[in-house]
Order: sequence, then structure tokens, then C-alpha cells
Amino acid sequence: MTSSAEAPEPRAQWRARRAYRAGFAVAIVAVLLSVTLLPFAVVSLYQTFHQPVGGVVYDLAPPRATGGETTTLNVAAVSINEVSQVIQLRVSGEHRCVARCAETESVQLSSVRANAAGALGAAPSVSVPLPARTGEVNQLVTLPITGNLIDYPFDHYRLVLGVALRIVAPGGSTVAAPAAARERLAFSVTNDVPRMTLAQPRLQSVAAGAATYDQVITLTLSRPVYLRVLTVLLILLITLASIYGVLLEPFQRILATIGGLVLGIWGVRSLLVGSYPPDSTGVDLVLEAVILLILLTVIGRATWHLYRSGREPSERP
Repeated sequence: MTSSAEAPEPRAQWRARRAYRAGFAVAIVAVLLSVTLLPFAVVSLYQTFHQPVGGVVYDLAPPRATGGETTTLNVAAVSINEVSQVIQLRVSGEHRCVARCAETESVQLSSVRANAAGALGAAPSVSVPLPARTGEVNQLVTLPITGNLIDYPFDHYRLVLGVALRIVAPGGSTVAAPAAARERLAFSVTNDVPRMTLAQPRLQSVAAGAATYDQVITLTLSRPVYLRVLTVLLILLITLASIYGVLLEPFQRILATIGGLVLGIWGVRSLLVGSYPPDSTGVDLVLEAVILLILLTVIGRATWHLYRSGREPSERP
């Protein structure tokens, strides 16, 4: 028979085995998840290398052979400010006239759904003037978008772009161009924003509230698949590695390495988030929660270590 002093030892070993088995199960799940998701990241990276930014052109209003005055424009998304929720567009193209253009025209670009529901005022818009003779068009414009940076890397940004050809009156006011003139406008859309992908634009009804547009297109920009997969896997693996290190290492060794461990976890942010403002994304919140969990675990182990060290030898299990 075992003595009463030896009885707790098998139970402690049983608890330790259960903890190791639970850790083993979590590690297996992490490995399986990595093996499952990595192929999607590889395919996305391959597509990114072979289809660089700006390589896809969406023709939304193909040019028509009118034999007279024509305007061909390309609207390229250049950059996004996720904090201010604005997008910069580069409008470039050519305006052709047989001789001198009959009328002074401009192309109005509007962010149709930028205002909150029920907000007063017209949709934010920018006018791109067309030259009075045959010439090039090249202008940078800024319009508001909708999106939420806290969801990074699963954030997406939407611009409901209204396009309208306007006739500029001598006094500077504008009126809608007739249908025959609107048919002379052709434009396409491309994406030049790094680490963002542009989904297939969707055409909507040309009527939006009190305003009427020649075209209304929904543009949706989101992060590529490889960035989402790598962010999830890196956060998961750095979290597990940190927790395992804190739980399995001897307590004296943890005290010597805890500073480097915390700095290493926070250093992952620069790899995943880049130059975004601090404390503005979901990645920041997750990494802060991991650091808090690591520090709480260290404090818990320190409390237990001090408690056991302060007991009499006869009182220790």
C-alpha cells in the first residue's frame, strides 16, 4: 500500500498529463489549420505576382464609334486613407473634337452613398473639366468612402461612384448633358492601391435620390487573401508559442526573457499592419490581448511560486 505522503503524487502527474494532452490537441489543431490555409495564401501570392496592381481593367462604358466628339477616361484608384475614409482617384484620358468642341463640358464624379442615412445635403462630388479642344485629361480627385479599419485585415471599403456628363454654362453653372452627348463618354476602372484588390464593379440604377447619373458603379476594395491568411496564422502561432513558453519554461528563466517576449509579440504588428496609425486595427487589439494574457500568466505563476517558496518544507506538497 502507498503511504498518505505519496498519495498526492499520482494525482499531480495525472493533472500534468491532462494539461500536456490539451496542449498537444491545441497544437495539432493549429498545425492542421496552417496546412489547410497555406495553399490559399500561396495561390493568392501567385496571382498577385502574375497579375500586378493595375493589371486588370474593367470597361464599364465601352467607346462607341460616333465619328465625332468623344471622351475616353480611365478612373484609377490610387490610394486610400482608411482613417479619414477617403479615396484618391486619378482620372486620365483624352477628349477629342473634330474641330473646336461645340460646348464646354465636364465629368462629375460623386460618392453617392457617402452621407449617412437621413443626412441633409447632396452627395459629395468633384468635377473634372474637359478641354475645349482635343486634348488630354489628367486630374487627381478625392472622394469619401465607407469602411471600417478596425476589421483589418478583413476590412473592405466601398465607393458608390456616380458618373455624369455635364454641360458648363457661361456663368459656370452646369446642367445635365443630353442623351446623345452622354453616349460619347467611355470610361474604365482600374486599381493601383497596394495590398488591395478590386472586386468586379457592379452597375446600379442611374437614379440616386434627387440626382440622376449616367452610370452608378459600386467599387469594393478589400485585402488580398494571402494577407488575411498570413495575419491569422501569424497571430495564432505567436500566441501559442508565447503561451507554451510561459507555461512550460522554469519560472526563473521566464523572468529573464519576459521583456523580449513582449517586444517580440508587439514586433509582429509592424510585419502585419505596416505604417497604419497605432491602436487603430483589430490586429492591435488582438496583440494587446495576447500581451495582457502573457503578463497575467506570469503574475499567476509568480504568485504561486512565492506562495510555495514561503511555506515551511513540511507544508509543501
